[in-house]
This record gives sequence, C-alpha cells and structure tokens, in this order.
Amino acid sequence: MTARNPRDARDPHDTPGPALTRAQRRAVADADQDTGEVHGAASTLRKLAGLGLARPYGRFGAYYLTAAGRALRESVLAAAPGTARRPESAEGAEGAFAPATGDEPPRPGPAEHASAAARAWDALLEIRRVTGTGTGPGTDTRGAGGPAPAAPGPAAPDPRAVPAGWERARPVHAVALALEAAGVPPSAVDTSGRRVRTGYRVAAAEGDEDAGPGAVRVEWRHAAGTDPAGGDAYGDGPAERLAACARVLADRGWEAERYLDSRRRRYLLVTPRRLA
Repeated sequence: MTARNPRDARDPHDTPGPALTRAQRRAVADADQDTGEVHGAASTLRKLAGLGLARPYGRFGAYYLTAAGRALRESVLAAAPGTARRPESAEGAEGAFAPATGDEPPRPGPAEHASAAARAWDALLEIRRVTGTGTGPGTDTRGAGGPAPAAPGPAAPDPRAVPAGWERARPVHAVALALEAAGVPPSAVDTSGRRVRTGYRVAAAEGDEDAGPGAVRVEWRHAAGTDPAGGDAYGDGPAERLAACARVLADRGWEAERYLDSRRRRYLLVTPRRLA
C-alpha cells in the first residue's frame, strides 16, 4: 500500500496564482465580497499590498482588494469545494452595512450608524478607485518601491467621481448610502407603516415614464401630522430639502433631475454620472 503524501491533503484555498502563504490566500478568499475589505494580521496585509493584491485606503487604516485581488478571490472561491457564496446584494447581508432608504423603522444608536455610514462610504470610494478606468489628481498608483511618477501632464479623470459598477447594479442602496454618509437624515416608519420621521426616501423608479435604466426616485417625506408646505424641523420645505439632496448627490457622482408627479409632489430622478 502506498503511503499518502501529506502534500496530497490540498488546502481548498490553494489555487494557481501568486506565491502566497495559506494565511494570505485565506485572507483574500475571506475578503468582503461587496466592499473588498481584507482582514488579517498587519504582516499579511502588507504582503498582499506588496504583491498588488490589496491597497491601504481611508482614515481607518483598512485594506481593500485591488482588481487583481478580486480576480484572485474569484478563482480561489471557484476552486474551493462547497464554498458558500454570499449573495451579490449587500442589502440585508449579515455583517454588511445597510443604509436607510427611508422606509425602515427608526434606527437605534444613530451616532454609531452615522459612523458606520462614513466607513461604508470610504469603502465605496475605494471600490470606485480600484475598478475605475483612470486616476485623478493626487492619486499615487505606484506600488512600494515603484518608479517615480512621470512629469505632470493633463489630469486623468478621477474614477472616484462616478459610481462604480457595484453601485450601478444596486442604485437604491448606493444612492441611500451617498445621502446618509453625507449626514442627510432618512425618513422612517413605524411597524404599521405610519411615517414617524421626516427625511429622504429612496426607492426604485419603476413605472415612472421619465425614468431611464437604473434610475431611482428620491423624495422628501414628512412625518405624519406635519405640514409639508410650511417647512419642517430643519427649517425648509420639500423643495429646499430636495435641492440640498440634489447637491449632495451631484458632489458624489450622481445626476439628479427634479420632477413633479401627478399629485404635484416634488421628487428627484437620480442616475449615475458617466466618467468623461
């Protein structure tokens, strides 16, 4: 009987690719599917960055997969037998941040939720950067020890200025995150569906004859018993608050056009801006 070689006990994460340790390969495989955030020991993260598979980003010191890292993750998961894949949508996924669309109950711990929204927005900017087609002014794309940058020329379009493919695939989630991370308050409803807080509401624009592909509808909804025409607790009426939402979205890569519905209520139709 032939003795079994220990090397035959193959790690399910061991697939063709860069020469990585088991811990490094597992960190790639376990990276967040939606944001690409990688967790692991500092030495592991630095090694992945040195190989061009991850990049540090943001004020929280997090690391995110690059396009090459995402490709490796896909091959690792495809080769691992019985690997459970998370659903593509981050909405409602365990451990994923779900921004408020305005149709949920009031969130407990608003300060903690606001902090989580800021972190999720940082992660989304990193997704835009690593999956975009260009880099903007001041973005250093050199790896560790890479060559010095060439002489300054015309600035390339900044991919962080427009929504990434991930956002275009789930625009309601992405637009709600852009608003909430900017500090715009969401509306809220109680368990009976009664609106109990004034704020934005984001929904799919299905059935709207003016809406193009991937458009979402943003409204400013008032709590029951308040007077929309007379302003709200923020000192503005729907027109002013929607104008503020439009400015926020324009700053974050979205086009927002104002409309009136059949009941003369104002709303925005929001679509992703294209990279020039």
